[in-house]
Amino acid sequence: MDRKLIYSGNSQVIVSGIKNALDEAGITYFEINKSDSSYPGILGEIDVFVNTADAHKAKALLKDMLE
Repeated sequence: MDRKLIYSGNSQVIVSGIKNALDEAGITYFEINKSDSSYPGILGEIDVFVNTADAHKAKALLKDMLE
């Protein structure tokens, strides 16, 4: 299954909003949290991926949220 990165950043708040929006739209996502638990939001990033087939729909859904 091919995955497409739709967000990479260090804000857990933004990631939570993205996951909620994707859940409501029925889009399966994959999260890879590379942040340091000792310094959340400062060191490391959180990546959110979706299936390649859903990438266009996911990006359109999140366009306003990420601008």
